[in-house]
Amino acid sequence: MDAEFVCERTLKYFLGIAGGKWVVSYFWVTQSIKERKMLNEIFRGLEICCYGPFTNMPTDQLEWMVQLCGASVVKELSSFTLGTGVHPIVVVQPDAWTEDNGFHAIGQMCEAPVVTREWVLDSVALYQCQELDTYLIPQIPHSHY
Repeated sequence: MDAEFVCERTLKYFLGIAGGKWVVSYFWVTQSIKERKMLNEIFRGLEICCYGPFTNMPTDQLEWMVQLCGASVVKELSSFTLGTGVHPIVVVQPDAWTEDNGFHAIGQMCEAPVVTREWVLDSVALYQCQELDTYLIPQIPHSHY
Protein backbone atom coordinates (compact mmCIF):
# COMPACT_ATOMS: atom_id res chain seq x y z
CA MET A 1 0.00 0.00 0.00
CA ASP A 2 1.16 3.51 -0.71
CA ALA A 3 0.63 6.68 1.35
CA GLU A 4 -2.90 7.01 -0.05
CA PHE A 5 -3.77 3.40 0.93
CA VAL A 6 -3.87 2.28 -2.69
CA CYS A 7 -2.73 -1.25 -3.54
CA GLU A 8 -1.59 -2.54 -6.89
CA ARG A 9 -4.46 -4.66 -8.23
CA THR A 10 -2.66 -7.98 -8.72
CA LEU A 11 -4.21 -11.44 -8.88
CA LYS A 12 -2.73 -12.29 -5.46
CA TYR A 13 -4.24 -9.10 -4.02
CA PHE A 14 -7.71 -9.99 -5.34
CA LEU A 15 -7.50 -13.63 -4.25
CA GLY A 16 -6.29 -12.56 -0.82
CA ILE A 17 -9.27 -10.30 -0.38
CA ALA A 18 -11.70 -12.81 -1.88
CA GLY A 19 -10.25 -15.44 0.47
CA GLY A 20 -11.19 -13.44 3.52
CA LYS A 21 -7.88 -11.79 4.31
CA TRP A 22 -8.30 -8.63 6.35
CA VAL A 23 -7.58 -5.87 3.87
CA VAL A 24 -10.54 -3.63 4.59
CA SER A 25 -11.49 -0.03 4.09
CA TYR A 26 -12.35 2.43 6.78
CA PHE A 27 -15.90 2.40 5.37
CA TRP A 28 -16.16 -1.38 5.94
CA VAL A 29 -15.00 -1.05 9.54
CA THR A 30 -17.39 1.80 10.34
CA GLN A 31 -20.34 0.08 8.64
CA SER A 32 -19.63 -3.18 10.47
CA ILE A 33 -19.50 -1.31 13.78
CA LYS A 34 -22.67 0.60 12.92
CA GLU A 35 -24.52 -2.63 12.11
CA ARG A 36 -22.89 -4.41 15.08
CA LYS A 37 -21.81 -7.29 12.83
CA MET A 38 -19.35 -7.98 10.04
CA LEU A 39 -20.78 -7.14 6.64
CA ASN A 40 -21.96 -10.05 4.46
CA GLU A 41 -20.03 -11.62 1.63
CA ILE A 42 -20.31 -9.19 -1.26
CA PHE A 43 -21.69 -11.64 -3.86
CA ARG A 44 -24.09 -13.58 -1.61
CA GLY A 45 -27.31 -14.41 -3.49
CA LEU A 46 -25.70 -14.15 -6.94
CA GLU A 47 -25.13 -16.82 -9.57
CA ILE A 48 -22.21 -15.83 -11.77
CA CYS A 49 -21.13 -17.28 -15.09
CA CYS A 50 -17.64 -16.24 -16.24
CA TYR A 51 -18.15 -16.56 -19.99
CA GLY A 52 -15.71 -16.51 -22.87
CA PRO A 53 -12.00 -15.79 -22.90
CA PHE A 54 -10.18 -13.84 -20.20
CA THR A 55 -6.64 -12.48 -20.22
CA ASN A 56 -4.21 -12.02 -17.32
CA MET A 57 -6.41 -14.17 -15.08
CA PRO A 58 -7.53 -17.73 -15.85
CA THR A 59 -11.29 -18.34 -15.80
CA ASP A 60 -10.98 -20.85 -12.94
CA GLN A 61 -9.26 -18.26 -10.74
CA LEU A 62 -11.93 -15.66 -11.54
CA GLU A 63 -14.59 -18.26 -10.64
CA TRP A 64 -12.75 -19.08 -7.43
CA MET A 65 -12.64 -15.39 -6.53
CA VAL A 66 -16.41 -14.91 -6.94
CA GLN A 67 -17.07 -18.13 -4.97
CA LEU A 68 -14.87 -16.88 -2.13
CA CYS A 69 -17.04 -13.75 -2.14
CA GLY A 70 -20.24 -15.76 -1.69
CA ALA A 71 -21.49 -16.30 -5.26
CA SER A 72 -22.52 -19.59 -6.82
CA VAL A 73 -20.62 -20.31 -10.04
CA VAL A 74 -22.49 -21.47 -13.13
CA LYS A 75 -20.38 -23.05 -15.90
CA GLU A 76 -22.92 -22.75 -18.74
CA LEU A 77 -25.37 -19.97 -19.63
CA SER A 78 -28.17 -22.56 -19.70
CA SER A 79 -27.47 -23.59 -16.09
CA PHE A 80 -28.79 -20.49 -14.31
CA THR A 81 -31.53 -21.36 -11.80
CA LEU A 82 -33.90 -18.58 -12.82
CA GLY A 83 -36.79 -17.71 -10.54
CA THR A 84 -35.26 -19.19 -7.39
CA GLY A 85 -34.44 -15.96 -5.56
CA VAL A 86 -30.85 -15.85 -6.78
CA HIS A 87 -29.73 -13.24 -9.28
CA PRO A 88 -27.88 -14.39 -12.42
CA ILE A 89 -24.98 -12.34 -13.80
CA VAL A 90 -22.70 -13.06 -16.77
CA VAL A 91 -19.15 -11.71 -16.56
CA VAL A 92 -17.13 -11.17 -19.76
CA GLN A 93 -13.92 -9.45 -20.81
CA PRO A 94 -14.78 -7.82 -24.16
CA ASP A 95 -11.20 -6.98 -25.15
CA ALA A 96 -10.24 -10.67 -24.85
CA TRP A 97 -12.68 -11.73 -27.59
CA THR A 98 -10.79 -12.15 -30.86
CA GLU A 99 -13.72 -13.13 -33.09
CA ASP A 100 -16.95 -11.22 -33.65
CA ASN A 101 -18.56 -9.33 -30.82
CA GLY A 102 -20.66 -12.33 -29.75
CA PHE A 103 -20.68 -11.05 -26.19
CA HIS A 104 -23.24 -8.45 -27.31
CA ALA A 105 -25.91 -11.19 -27.67
CA ILE A 106 -25.18 -13.26 -24.55
CA GLY A 107 -27.93 -11.63 -22.49
CA GLN A 108 -30.51 -12.77 -25.03
CA MET A 109 -29.44 -16.40 -24.54
CA CYS A 110 -29.87 -16.47 -20.78
CA GLU A 111 -31.89 -13.42 -19.67
CA ALA A 112 -29.15 -12.23 -17.34
CA PRO A 113 -27.30 -8.92 -17.17
CA VAL A 114 -23.88 -9.06 -18.85
CA VAL A 115 -21.11 -7.07 -17.20
CA THR A 116 -17.39 -6.58 -17.68
CA ARG A 117 -14.82 -8.33 -15.51
CA GLU A 118 -14.06 -4.92 -14.00
CA TRP A 119 -17.33 -5.20 -12.05
CA VAL A 120 -15.89 -8.21 -10.19
CA LEU A 121 -12.48 -6.61 -9.68
CA ASP A 122 -13.86 -3.26 -8.51
CA SER A 123 -16.37 -4.96 -6.19
CA VAL A 124 -13.64 -7.11 -4.62
CA ALA A 125 -11.19 -4.20 -4.35
CA LEU A 126 -13.80 -2.06 -2.58
CA TYR A 127 -15.33 -5.09 -0.78
CA GLN A 128 -18.76 -3.83 -1.77
CA CYS A 129 -20.88 -5.15 -4.62
CA GLN A 130 -20.89 -2.37 -7.20
CA GLU A 131 -23.99 -1.26 -9.09
CA LEU A 132 -24.20 -3.09 -12.42
CA ASP A 133 -25.17 -0.06 -14.54
CA THR A 134 -21.63 1.25 -15.03
CA TYR A 135 -20.36 -2.17 -16.12
CA LEU A 136 -23.22 -3.40 -18.35
CA ILE A 137 -22.42 -4.57 -21.89
CA PRO A 138 -25.03 -3.27 -24.37
CA GLN A 139 -26.98 -6.22 -25.74
CA ILE A 140 -28.10 -6.61 -29.35
CA PRO A 141 -31.32 -8.55 -30.06
CA HIS A 142 -30.87 -11.75 -32.14
CA SER A 143 -32.52 -10.23 -35.23
CA HIS A 144 -29.85 -7.51 -35.55
CA TYR A 145 -26.91 -9.74 -36.47
